Amino acid sequence: MTVTLKYIIYELKKWIRDPMMIFMLAYPLIIASVVRFGIPVAEEQFLISVQPFNHVIAAVIMLLTSSISGAIIGFSILDDRDDKILYAIDVSPVSFDMYMGFRFIMSFSLTYIGSIVALLISGIGGIPLYALLLVPMGIGLFSSVLAMFINFFATNKVEGFAMMKAGAMIIVFPVASLFFTDFKEFFFGFEPNFWVVKALSVAMLPTVDWNLGFWGYFPVGVIYALALNAVVYHIFKRRIII
Repeated sequence: MTVTLKYIIYELKKWIRDPMMIFMLAYPLIIASVVRFGIPVAEEQFLISVQPFNHVIAAVIMLLTSSISGAIIGFSILDDRDDKILYAIDVSPVSFDMYMGFRFIMSFSLTYIGSIVALLISGIGGIPLYALLLVPMGIGLFSSVLAMFINFFATNKVEGFAMMKAGAMIIVFPVASLFFTDFKEFFFGFEPNFWVVKALSVAMLPTVDWNLGFWGYFPVGVIYALALNAVVYHIFKRRIII
């Protein structure tokens, strides 16, 4: 059995026993259940319809799923730093890249799967299949950035919680951008999730006159997120190893 396979099996066993992993798996389901059962009650109570804002609700579900995934992965790295595991990696067959790569794959996979499952359970209609499968990919790439952001500025869990809140607050920008369809929407383009949630809006509201089409927003968002991951990881690696 190779070192890589042994390490993956070890990490999977550790994650399965981690109560935070259970919470991470349950979190999207909780959000989806609130949307599915809470919104109809609110609509009936206040005699309103939120259907015109389904694209906003869908975006919020995915963004929250990505944020909690990134935060929990970030805290797992903080725990390993407290236990001096990262120092042990320097003298072990497991490289730092392998260590971080596993966590990036975990955060992306859980965000991607969690987002799709949550959207299906939420009962939000009007999401084309291609958007349901593609948009969570772009949003899933943000979770690893958040995990690195938390560890870049925090050295313990108390600081980690503060950084988690600060990092998660950035999702306000792509949500706010959904209320603009003119050139002002691009003022929010610095936030990588802006591009993919706009692609989701185009898919769900095809009759609206958007500045770009789905294949205009979505590729930019994916490329931007990948580039941001590469740059942040380069800085993060130098900071942590040093």
